[in-house]
Amino acid sequence: MAQSGRAHGIHVHAPVRTMAEATALTFDVSRIVKTIAFALRDGGLVLAALRGTRRVVYPALAGLLGVGRRDIAPLSPDEVLARLGVAPGSVSPLLAGDGMTLCLDADVLTIAPSLYCGFGRPDRTLEIAPGELVEMLGEVKVGEFSKE
Repeated sequence: MAQSGRAHGIHVHAPVRTMAEATALTFDVSRIVKTIAFALRDGGLVLAALRGTRRVVYPALAGLLGVGRRDIAPLSPDEVLARLGVAPGSVSPLLAGDGMTLCLDADVLTIAPSLYCGFGRPDRTLEIAPGELVEMLGEVKVGEFSKE
């Protein structure tokens, strides 16, 4: 990250895995972004990043991906570890790599001045401006796929 040249901060804290646990942290909960891992029927992986207080609208996410609703399913905790190499609760948009599609809910771009997201470890959180995150990540599908 330091090599990216982007302004950011990395916060060290007690391990958290869920939004309920994250509320005990000192972060503004409305600025937390969670990343959920999905498997596609064809074997591909999707990382969907959305505000932590919101829920995925499956038909909208499927539409953004150009697949049917039945073609996507969230990974189980065991699958997260096996396929992504991180513990559940540690999924991060930074994990997006070859063969993965990263989707960012449009609402995330409205978070200001910065957002908090996973860093690949349950005891670390990245703080970065939404625009900086998008620039750093490169190819991202942005669309509306969440609700309160």
